Amino acid sequence: MPDSSTPILRRRALLLLIAVVVAGLIAFWTWNPADSGPDALLDNPRLALSALQARALYYNPAAIPWLAAQRPEFLSAEARDPGSERARSFAQAILEPKLFRRLDRELRFDTVLLVGDPSQYRPLLDHFGETRDFRLSYVDHTSMVYRRDAPRAWTLEDFASVRQAVGAASKRRQAACFALAGAKLAAAHRNAEAKALLDEALALDSRSAEVWSARGVLDLEQNEWAAALAATEKALAIDKNHLGALATRIQAFVVAKRFNEAYALSQKLIARLPDDPNLLFKHAQVAHQANAFKTEIATLEKLIARAEASQRPTTGYRFYLAQAHTAAGQGQPALENFARVLTDPELPEDQRKFALETIERIKRRTGL
Repeated sequence: MPDSSTPILRRRALLLLIAVVVAGLIAFWTWNPADSGPDALLDNPRLALSALQARALYYNPAAIPWLAAQRPEFLSAEARDPGSERARSFAQAILEPKLFRRLDRELRFDTVLLVGDPSQYRPLLDHFGETRDFRLSYVDHTSMVYRRDAPRAWTLEDFASVRQAVGAASKRRQAACFALAGAKLAAAHRNAEAKALLDEALALDSRSAEVWSARGVLDLEQNEWAAALAATEKALAIDKNHLGALATRIQAFVVAKRFNEAYALSQKLIARLPDDPNLLFKHAQVAHQANAFKTEIATLEKLIARAEASQRPTTGYRFYLAQAHTAAGQGQPALENFARVLTDPELPEDQRKFALETIERIKRRTGL
């Protein structure tokens, strides 16, 4: 029979995924480079890169093409090769703080550059918030920079240079810039500063879907799901197809435990972006909450096939797939996927324990 319980590990991972995915969808989707005209400051991280100083720099994969074009001195030949061990480790470390620390012990980073969608690096932001040895020293609509043992943390006064740089742009573009920066600050748990920037953005353009969508992100960070639903409703009234607002609204429904509504909206989003890996993974999680296990299984299998084709690890996906089969009452495929998960020597100990316990429970129930 289906396992109707929701494992603690799954709930914890889902909450992490919520924070990881949604906070960054605003930054990824709401900024249209074609709309920035000749002002390249608004559509690439030139502001952050022009002032970047580092002896040992860590960066996320989204930063690589920009560094190659504007600050190539920060990229070694190995770092430019996506198949190298260094490149793979850098890419994985944004989601695995333990791996980041392993690299840090080897290379002793003094600066961390994070470009683009914060959903790509939210676990690292959370880690820095706990350890506090890397402090936020710069943020704009495209990038965040953390420095080790910075003498002081970033404040809104430090945003003056960004405000000045975009000051010649239209109010609508300035509002989008402030909103995107505010969404990044929300992802970094800097809610007061995020609100201040979003208030500025609203004063500049209260008819901006980007601004209302970013406001929804902040509301979710503050556990105010009703306010997030209201904000995203305003965003969608302005632009019914606004992807960031749709994604944020899905998460607001999840937090409100309105899983069927979240699932219905997630299906619409997936229909528009059927190959986006972040959205596919989130869709699988929402499907689980809505007890749509058939959809969850098919979605995870699609992600696994794509990962295998790219020679990327599949353990994380298989861990969820095994749980999906368990919830659907499909003992044999659950056992097979848990067995494959257990062959990974890098599997975290709590997940290994959970897998072993679940295998024993399935065997007792089914006699397999």
